[in-house]
Amino acid sequence: MMIGDEFLTLAPVLFPIIAGFALFSRPIFEDRHIYVGVMTFITSIITFFAAFMTGGELITLWRVTDSLSIAFRMDYPARAFSCLVAFIWPLVTIYAFEYLRRRPPIDRFYAFFLSTFGILIGVACAANLLTLYLFYELMTFMTLPLVMHEQKRESIRATISYLLYSLTGAALALGGFFFFQVYGVSMEFTPGGVLDMARISEHHNEGMLLTVTFFTLLGFGAKAGLVPLHAWLPTAHPQAPTPASAVLSGLITKAGVIAMFRVVYYVVGDDFLRGTWVQTTLICMALLTIFTGSMMAYVEKHLKKRIAWSSVSQVSYVVFAMMLLTPDGIRGAVLQIAAHAMAKSCLFLSAGVVIYFTLQGANYHYADQLRGVGKELPITMTCFALASVSLIGLPVTGGFTAKWYMAAGALGLGNLGIFGIIILMVSALLTAGYLLPIVTDAFFPGENYDYSSVVPFKLPMNMLLPLLLLGAGAVCTGLFAGSILDFVSTKIIPVLL
Repeated sequence: MMIGDEFLTLAPVLFPIIAGFALFSRPIFEDRHIYVGVMTFITSIITFFAAFMTGGELITLWRVTDSLSIAFRMDYPARAFSCLVAFIWPLVTIYAFEYLRRRPPIDRFYAFFLSTFGILIGVACAANLLTLYLFYELMTFMTLPLVMHEQKRESIRATISYLLYSLTGAALALGGFFFFQVYGVSMEFTPGGVLDMARISEHHNEGMLLTVTFFTLLGFGAKAGLVPLHAWLPTAHPQAPTPASAVLSGLITKAGVIAMFRVVYYVVGDDFLRGTWVQTTLICMALLTIFTGSMMAYVEKHLKKRIAWSSVSQVSYVVFAMMLLTPDGIRGAVLQIAAHAMAKSCLFLSAGVVIYFTLQGANYHYADQLRGVGKELPITMTCFALASVSLIGLPVTGGFTAKWYMAAGALGLGNLGIFGIIILMVSALLTAGYLLPIVTDAFFPGENYDYSSVVPFKLPMNMLLPLLLLGAGAVCTGLFAGSILDFVSTKIIPVLL
């Protein structure tokens, strides 16, 4: 192992955390925006270097005991997710510079926002369950001030809800940590799992381990908005500032998925779960979440709540695909993570623009009051439309390709797989039902609309550029899905299955 590899693996985790906490003291630069922007882009550059230039060696930061340590490894799943975070986070940051200009206290927001960047990379690169759990918990406490930013009564209530659900999920996952330590041959994440099957069979503890695994996955699923631990998501998102909502929905919910992925494929192993009640139950819970989130989004009028309910549904697509335990399921899960992160970040930032400007005194907090907004903010609503068609799953978008592979992977499950495909199709129709009317009303307000009053608004570049790149990303994940699939098929699937 070279010193360079150790630095490149640890730097994307530690650098933004240190830089974030430095904001609580006297700033290095008089303009905080310059400091935050520089630190964010440096972190992204280091992350890309780490993803492409390290060999995936185990890097131990601190050894707690002989068997427990805080350690990181930039393996292929970590590289994929870290690069996604490193692409989206700077875009949301420069958007926040304009959005938060009149929404203090910005110093505190940027301190926690920048630190969360590093903690999320830490979740992705965690090399064992202790490290994963530690950074998973840190992420909860670092994002609480983001949700509570405006410090209103509603924001505080949403923060308390977020905290209670997160702590409940973490408590469920913590029980698994102790059992896996006892019945595992190692605490390091290992493809195929670490369970000592001979010892488990000797003590006839298969049933107990399955139960423990179920509650561990359910606990980590709280961050992903899996039913029944999902209610925090549509409560917290509307209260958080739009930049925080974008990363909460687009990226931080994926921390729960990443944790579930590590447990399934690197702790207990897919062979231990295949065909068990745990696999069946989690697939059913994911499908229930997909339908519930889509239906609630369909009837919700508040714009940000509608997009948040959509996240409840769309993130569980990943859980469904992951629990298929098939190569096509993994392909669909990875594509959905990328496509959803781009599309949902774009949707929230677009919603933030129309709420931020409140053109002509209109109340743009509600989806049925966006009539004609596409005439005033055409580029914003075009990006909103691109993200929408990706979430619906129309051809050439990333959402379409991801759902195609999910359906292919589900065919091997018999009746349950067929039922899953039906739910995916129903959810796609509901998604079209709650997103496309917003687009059509925005661009085609009807004959009674006063076109003479339309004054197109020139969007600031630091808000326009993130929208354009994220909207393009939602489509490009489908146009260039072949490259992503080649990576998954050659680097990830052969190691796992």
